[in-house]
Amino acid sequence: MLGGGILRRKAITVISILLAIIMISIFTTTLADEEENIWNGYDVQILNTYDIQLVGQNLIIEIDEDKLVYSGEYIIKNLTQNTLEAILGLPSNNLENIQITEKGNLIKYYSRNKSYIMDRFPSDTLPDVSKWYTASLWFKADETKIINVRYESRLKNDNKGMYSIRYYKNKDLAYSDASAIVLSLYDFYPYNVLNTMGVAEEKTVLSGNKRLTMEMDKESDMLGLDYELVDKLSIDRFDFSTDKKLKNIASSFRKKDYEAVNTLCDEYLSNPTDPAFNSDQIKYIKAETARKQADYSKYIEYIKDLNFDALYPGRLKYKILYDLDQIIKEDLPDVKLLDIMKAIHTQAKENNEYISKWMEMSGKNYIDAVEAIEREMTEQDAEKESLLDKIIAFFKLESLIEKIRGFKYFSTILITASILVSFIVGYIFGRRKTKRKNTISYYKFHR
Repeated sequence: MLGGGILRRKAITVISILLAIIMISIFTTTLADEEENIWNGYDVQILNTYDIQLVGQNLIIEIDEDKLVYSGEYIIKNLTQNTLEAILGLPSNNLENIQITEKGNLIKYYSRNKSYIMDRFPSDTLPDVSKWYTASLWFKADETKIINVRYESRLKNDNKGMYSIRYYKNKDLAYSDASAIVLSLYDFYPYNVLNTMGVAEEKTVLSGNKRLTMEMDKESDMLGLDYELVDKLSIDRFDFSTDKKLKNIASSFRKKDYEAVNTLCDEYLSNPTDPAFNSDQIKYIKAETARKQADYSKYIEYIKDLNFDALYPGRLKYKILYDLDQIIKEDLPDVKLLDIMKAIHTQAKENNEYISKWMEMSGKNYIDAVEAIEREMTEQDAEKESLLDKIIAFFKLESLIEKIRGFKYFSTILITASILVSFIVGYIFGRRKTKRKNTISYYKFHR
């Protein structure tokens, strides 16, 4: 019996240790995945000497959905009167199609691991990355060179649809104020952005070619962006269903066959076959199809009938706010539509959404607009009531009316006056009729 108890305790101990190891592994993997989902970019580094420095740079980071294209121009100067070699280091984060050129000529580069860099160029200021690319470049005395770096990278989302990028600027630039780092986002709108860091808000531009451009603040060392492909996620939601008709709706929408989308949506709504799929998602696609076809009255009609809290993704309502804002322009919408826009704008402000900041920067505020209209209507009603009070007071009718109503024989007098008026009207009418008969023309009689 004693031996059996010891064995049981050992078994329990072993199982506990195994469970602990499994939990730690899962936790570590989760953290690693979260870190991998954030794309980190870095400036080119001078690894081997302080006598050659980066003096300035102009960078453009272009993003098209999950594809990133980096184009950087770096100005590098030899500060001495000696001929020197510079070892350039490019910290890597899953980079592809790398090109390093000087005056259009390709510079050969090598792939290095972290230990290689730390052994040969130890420094606490270097980025902590697992992979590097290095290239060698010779400088004559006091020579300045311009090199261009271009590469591509695929961005990963966090399995909830959010993409994140962080770019860290070289802190030792001699002419930092003359340098610029620009994010150019293709087919992006303010509702796609969840959060920004180190962005000069006054230099954020939404151009007519569907590009949202952001410039890094001169005072910041890091440029950050979190974004969500709201439009794409709303369509991809249909692919999660096993229902063939729902998949066909998504396929037709991507092909821009909007007539087929409308037909399929109507057929499904009349006979839904996937109880787990929310009908508001289908109604939204019908509305979006109408907007794509520039049928804005129908789009607004469908939007008014939506339950915004049932839509996927949850931030889809901010796209609706933006689209409505673009449709109505300066025209004052009806009260129901204005209330919808106010409610969404209020949520955006409470949730610190980027679109709320963008609308305020653009001078658009549907919260204040609705409240101003409500105040104006209240003031107008108050003015009408006030005017009527003034008229009554001016003619001193109020006290007279109250005295008449309070007179003891008011009802008797009112009845008597009514009978007298009726008698006089009847008498006058009878006299006019008799007079008309006596003066009728001879030619009115038939012979």
